[in-house]
Amino acid sequence: MSGSVKVESGPADSATWRMSTVTAGSKGSRGKTTKGPSKDTSAQSQDKEARVPWESFGGRIKTPNTVEFDRQLDHVAKWVEEWSHKKRIIVLEALLKRCNYQQFQFLWTVSQPTLHRDFMFAAKRDYPSTKFVPISTHLTREIRHRLELYRSDKTHRLKSALLQTPSDVKHANQPETAFPRIDDSRSQHGKRSQIPLSRSTGSVKLPSIRQESAASGGGLVQKELSQSAPVSQWLKGMPSRRHVQEELSPRGEGSFGKIVPSAGAMRKAVNESFLSKDERAQTRSGILPREAWQLILWFEQSWDDVKRNEFLHKLLLKLDPRQHYFISSYLSVKQYRDFITLLPEHLALKILSYLKPTELLSASRVSQAWNRIISDQGLWRVKCYETVMKLPITAHVQDWKKLYKDNWFLQRNWDIGRCRITEIRGHSDKVLSVAFEGRRMASGSADKLVRVWDIKTGNLLHTLKGHTKGIWCLQFFTKHLILSGSYDSTIKIWNLRTNTCARTLFGHEGPVWALVRKDVMMVTGSQDKTAKIWEIRRCRLAHTLKGHSAAVFAVDMDDDCTIVITGSADRSIRIWSCESGRSLKTIWASHTTSIMTVSYHRGFFACSAGGMIFLWNLKTATCIKKFHEHEKRVEKLQLQITNPEKVEGLMVSAGKDGMIKYWDISKDKSIQTMRGHKGQINCIQFDETKMATASADGKIRVWDFHISSKTDTNVVRVKDYVDPT
Repeated sequence: MSGSVKVESGPADSATWRMSTVTAGSKGSRGKTTKGPSKDTSAQSQDKEARVPWESFGGRIKTPNTVEFDRQLDHVAKWVEEWSHKKRIIVLEALLKRCNYQQFQFLWTVSQPTLHRDFMFAAKRDYPSTKFVPISTHLTREIRHRLELYRSDKTHRLKSALLQTPSDVKHANQPETAFPRIDDSRSQHGKRSQIPLSRSTGSVKLPSIRQESAASGGGLVQKELSQSAPVSQWLKGMPSRRHVQEELSPRGEGSFGKIVPSAGAMRKAVNESFLSKDERAQTRSGILPREAWQLILWFEQSWDDVKRNEFLHKLLLKLDPRQHYFISSYLSVKQYRDFITLLPEHLALKILSYLKPTELLSASRVSQAWNRIISDQGLWRVKCYETVMKLPITAHVQDWKKLYKDNWFLQRNWDIGRCRITEIRGHSDKVLSVAFEGRRMASGSADKLVRVWDIKTGNLLHTLKGHTKGIWCLQFFTKHLILSGSYDSTIKIWNLRTNTCARTLFGHEGPVWALVRKDVMMVTGSQDKTAKIWEIRRCRLAHTLKGHSAAVFAVDMDDDCTIVITGSADRSIRIWSCESGRSLKTIWASHTTSIMTVSYHRGFFACSAGGMIFLWNLKTATCIKKFHEHEKRVEKLQLQITNPEKVEGLMVSAGKDGMIKYWDISKDKSIQTMRGHKGQINCIQFDETKMATASADGKIRVWDFHISSKTDTNVVRVKDYVDPT
């Protein structure tokens, strides 16, 4: 028989569980299996055997300390065989509570071969009163999810138990029903026996070595098997207990004394600090035997990790599948302990703050408790400030998680080109300029009108009349004031409350091609080869910038109103001081064609010449990148730098080829190309959530990327969009 035990009749310092082979295939087994006592009784053979180290878990040489440990194991082996299943479970629970990481790791590794695939079926057959339910773990749930995802789960699966607390473990290990009464024989008093007999041999036939049945007082009575009862298959190959020496022998008295404590010693042990409140109550009620606490004292105070592991290794061989299932259930709870919900909330949030937002969203799907903790507004407020936000962060934000979610969807929509397109019609001639502020959008056309629209619905709100020629540029000054520059050489300030022109600024001697406003300052560029700086509040001309030898088609200014950038048909770009009006720097950006548009942001500016786009570093006056994808002249572009140190940002451009391109300036190719108009695109403006474009066909299109609903029928992919006309 594999896993046989070498039984000796020597002195008491030999271990009860001393084995040549613990189990078949055990890694700690290095000796040969011995089926009986050796016939070699010579002195040479005895001396050779005495030099062989003790063969067990890890192997060791006998010392006074190990001899005492072996005798302790002898007594534990006797106690374990005498205890019922219920008492074993209570003792195991008390021992597992006192285990550290080393013991949990050891038990998890050693118990895996026992809990093989057929364990549940075989154990259920031999112990039908115990619920052997598969334990649900993260790995099993992940495997089942993948099988269901790929529709490969065609195997019948039993329902599993999700164990989260020790009380769940106790509930899972409760017997389903009592053993049935079978009328096969009668006792001497005429009552029916509860122990079935084998029909062939008449011997006692039980599913286990011991059976617990209901006693008259409601307790459990242990039924010992007769000599003719067959041995359970779970104990085949396990070591048998060696004869325990008399405890009061002269040899054992010095090291041990009496093993089982007296009643007085037991009361003293109960008062020890290592006993919990429940354990003290169990001791007083007599649920646990006195020997159990002697074992706990040894386990907690006398044995180190090596001895504990050796004891647990041998203890597993004395247990039946019911106790193996209990240990496995308890380990699953310990291994997958929900530390997030057990910790104080501020500590749990501190741990979760180190996760990425995508990892937080995955973790929020673990349980309702995790979802509640991860939905904390303070946690998502930190994540919003750690991320580059396209959406504005106001002072009255209440739902930070929703803000981060909307920002994520917005960034994703820009990347994949997913948006809602609103087409606006109303001008009778080509649209030359657009600008928006909040929900209002203004457009200027060659029909001499400025129209104001609701950017969400496309409804017309205001129509402003006053210019005598087409409007080439316009911008909002406030919510109710609009600035416009026209081919008639004038600049007008419109009041939307009264739908009238509040002021008209004269100064240019040619058409006004470009206009930009930052704070209370405004810069305009004209055909008269000059650019002018205006103070809008006082409607006063501050400076006239002279130096270009041709028309000024493009102007821009920094947010602090310190420098002005102008682009001209003379193929040069000039940098001016906004305070003094003097020219600071001249950059020859093109050698052949005019500079049609300029856009500055955070130390960098982009300009276009023909179909080429150039990205410049203003401080060093060097061109750091070129973009060439447009087939015809680029009419308008807008730059937005997100990280000046790493030169990261976005850019949108539009040209006479009817294409709108969305760029990541760190890449060589555009992210998205939109053919939103049939003809030439004259103007473009975009912010973090939307983009507005206008063309020579008189149509205005608003591309709204701030959407999150997947069921919206108006949502399209820009690469698939084609002008219906």
